[in-house]
Amino acid sequence: MIAADLVRLRLDLTNQGVRIGEDLLAAGFGLLLEGPDAPEGIDLLLPGGGWVNVSVAPGYARTSPYTLVCADCQRIGDREVPQFLLRHRHRGDIPVQVPSTARFRHQRTPTGMSCGDIGAIHGPWFVTAPIAPVADLALDRPRRFLGLPPTRPLTKRRWSVDEVVATAEAAWVHGGARLIHLEAGHLLTDDGGVAELTPYLQALHRALPTLISVSVLPPADPAAVLHLYRAGADAVSYHLLAWDEAAATTVAPLRARFVPHRRIRAALREAARIFPRGAVSTDLLVGLEPLDHLDDALPLLCAEGVVPNLALFRPLPGAEADAPQSELVPTEPLLAVMDERRRHIQAQGLWHSRVRGFPRTVSGVDPYRPGLMARCYAGLRRRLRVAEEIAS
Repeated sequence: MIAADLVRLRLDLTNQGVRIGEDLLAAGFGLLLEGPDAPEGIDLLLPGGGWVNVSVAPGYARTSPYTLVCADCQRIGDREVPQFLLRHRHRGDIPVQVPSTARFRHQRTPTGMSCGDIGAIHGPWFVTAPIAPVADLALDRPRRFLGLPPTRPLTKRRWSVDEVVATAEAAWVHGGARLIHLEAGHLLTDDGGVAELTPYLQALHRALPTLISVSVLPPADPAAVLHLYRAGADAVSYHLLAWDEAAATTVAPLRARFVPHRRIRAALREAARIFPRGAVSTDLLVGLEPLDHLDDALPLLCAEGVVPNLALFRPLPGAEADAPQSELVPTEPLLAVMDERRRHIQAQGLWHSRVRGFPRTVSGVDPYRPGLMARCYAGLRRRLRVAEEIAS
C-alpha cells in the first residue's frame, strides 16, 4: 500500500469508524466492547506499520463501509495471533493487526488494582488519568478518544502515585510502551494542575527513563507554565477544541465559562517559549466549524511554535444523542487541510522535534520512539532553561 493510500485509509477509518463483523461477535470478540468499562475505540495496525484508533461504537460506526472480520476466529483467545481483515465492498480485504495488551491489562499493582483499570497502551504510549473528574464539575470534558475506562471504583478519587508508577512499569515491561501521557484536562486550578501532577511527574521520571506529556487546562497566570516544565513535564497540550470560541463552547460550555480562549492562547504562547520546539500542542476538532477557519488557525499557531493536532469529536458509546453534532467532513477537503498543516509544521521546524506530545489526530500516530540522546537532551535542556528563567 503506497503512502497516499495509507493516509486516505487512516482518514476514512478515523472519520467513519469500523463495524464489528458477525463472525467476530460470534467468537466472543464483542464481549471486550460491552459493559460500563468498554473502550470507545480500538487500535489497528495497518499495512506498513501505520497505527490508528477507530471508533467501534454502534451509534458512530453503524454506517461505516468498513467491517472488521477474522480469517481464523478459532484463534481468538489463544496465544496465536488471529488474522484480522478490514472488509470493504469495493476495496476488498485489507490485512490489519489488532494489538493485544492483555498481558499488561491483567497485571496487578501492589495494592491489588488491575493495570487495565488505571491506564491504557496505544502504540508506544502509556496513557492514564491519575485524578478522576469531579462528577458534578467535569467541565464538559470533551469525549474524545483516550482509551481509558470511563468508570473507576467509587472509592478511587485518584490513583496513588505508587499505583500509577507500578502500572507504567508494567506497560514498559509487558506492553513495550516507552512514552507516558497524563490526562488532566478536567482539573480547573489556578496553577494549571502543577500541584496535583508534580508528585506523579517526579516519581515517573525516577522510575523510568521516559518522556512525559501532559494535557491540562491552562493556568490563570501564564508564568505558571514554567512550574509545570520544572516539575517534569516534557510536553504539554492546552486544547482550544476549535479556533472559533463559539464552536468550542458547543462541546464544552461549562469549561468555556471558566477558561476563555484568551487564557488558552496566552498559555500556549508562553509554553512555546519555554518548552522544547515542537513539544507544545493543541487539539482542533474537525467538523465543529467551517474548514476555512483552519486556514487562519494553522499558520498562526505554527508560527507561534504550537503544533495543531486535527482531531475528530467522538462521543462515548450510549451518549451519541446527548453530544453536539459535528459535520462529516469529506475526504478530499480534509486531505488538503492536512497537507497545509504539514507544510506549515515543516516551515516552522516542528516536523521532527526531539520531544513531542501525545497526538490524537485524523492521520493516526506517527512512530515516534525517542532514544537515549533525546531523553538526555530533554533533561539537560530542562535544567538549563529553568535556571535561565529563574536568573532572568
